[in-house]
Amino acid sequence: MSECAHLRIGKEFLASVSWPSSFRRKDHDRCYCHRCYPANLADTLTVAGYTYVIPRGWTRFAVAVDESFFNHHNVWDTWLNCYHGTSIDSAKSCVEHRQLLLPDDVTMHGKKIGIREDHIPEERFVFTTPSISYAALDCYAYTHSFRSPYDLKLYSIKVVLQCKQKADSIIVQPETVCATKQGRRLCPHIPNEELEWKTKHRSSVMIYGLLLEIKQNHASDDSNSPQYQKLNISVPPASNVVAPEPSITEEITNTIPKSESLPLPSSYRKPMSKTRIALLVVLIISTFLPMAALTIGQIYKSECPIQPWIPRWVTVFGSVGLSASCLMFVILFINFKWHPEKEIGKYVSGCILCLLLFFFLAWLIAGSVWIFSVKPKIQFVQTNATNYCQETLYKFAFGLTLAQYSLIGVLMCCGGIVALIGCLC
Repeated sequence: MSECAHLRIGKEFLASVSWPSSFRRKDHDRCYCHRCYPANLADTLTVAGYTYVIPRGWTRFAVAVDESFFNHHNVWDTWLNCYHGTSIDSAKSCVEHRQLLLPDDVTMHGKKIGIREDHIPEERFVFTTPSISYAALDCYAYTHSFRSPYDLKLYSIKVVLQCKQKADSIIVQPETVCATKQGRRLCPHIPNEELEWKTKHRSSVMIYGLLLEIKQNHASDDSNSPQYQKLNISVPPASNVVAPEPSITEEITNTIPKSESLPLPSSYRKPMSKTRIALLVVLIISTFLPMAALTIGQIYKSECPIQPWIPRWVTVFGSVGLSASCLMFVILFINFKWHPEKEIGKYVSGCILCLLLFFFLAWLIAGSVWIFSVKPKIQFVQTNATNYCQETLYKFAFGLTLAQYSLIGVLMCCGGIVALIGCLC
């Protein structure tokens, strides 16, 4: 029997991306196309008590494994089979490191693994699935365009890793692409509620195969397109080699993980942290004080002849404080809407906060002079006297200045304690 076209095209694709031959176990390559894996064969297998879906339509290029590790831990017989959708570059890196890395891990080349922008943030797990159809979703498996140097046809190639996973390491959870909400079932063999596995144990997932889904692209087969010219490679066509038909027992070793992070569904919103909630509550509460100051300053703006600047001071404090609160609400909204990694929100809010601090400090000093200087001679009874000031207005202004000085004292005290602890530690 001549070599299957899927195997030939897959080999050409791997040659085009310089897939190292040392990663390969060529004697364990296997094609699951309709010709090589006919319809009368099983669609699923049960491994270690878990159902695993056969990757029909895909072609496996076996990855070299540490046989001593696999034999010592009886990996082939007792570990589960799973899939992980990825790109060819990420797959190469995973195979090179012999494991799927967690977010925030640093590769041997110094690159820090991050969470993809369209995935759920703060989910630092290795993700896998027993379903090939779920692993092959576009949000997981990247589609590469490739032109064969043998027949000059254009192909779309998806990449999925095939793995073994330790049974007691997984956490089973539902799909995270909102298919259930939309009434869609993603896999005919495994319910949506059991499609995702996750773990924090890197060493519990072992890669043993690279799966490629190879489809001919009939829509835009333009060999003159610059996009595809750079995909053409000067690799001689794979020779037609007679290959033995693999046995059905060989299938028990198939799987794929998803070490990249969980996808971000369209309806997902990042939950607010406790710090953000506390900040929002404090900001809402602190808004009432400027509102009260503005109201009192306006009501009694002409009822303090002993020092006309006292109601003006209270009014300005309220106006600026209320405006600052509104501005901070806008800044917080921006930071909540777009992740805190966006530095602009942090810098803008920092600059505004500094300006407000300088203003309120200067305004506090001015208010202290106006308020405290008239305290010995002020009276609240004779409204026509020159030393009269409306009692509510004056006591509010007096209390407001004392509250600000108390706040400054508390902040300085807390800062000193923190600095002292830092020195002692």
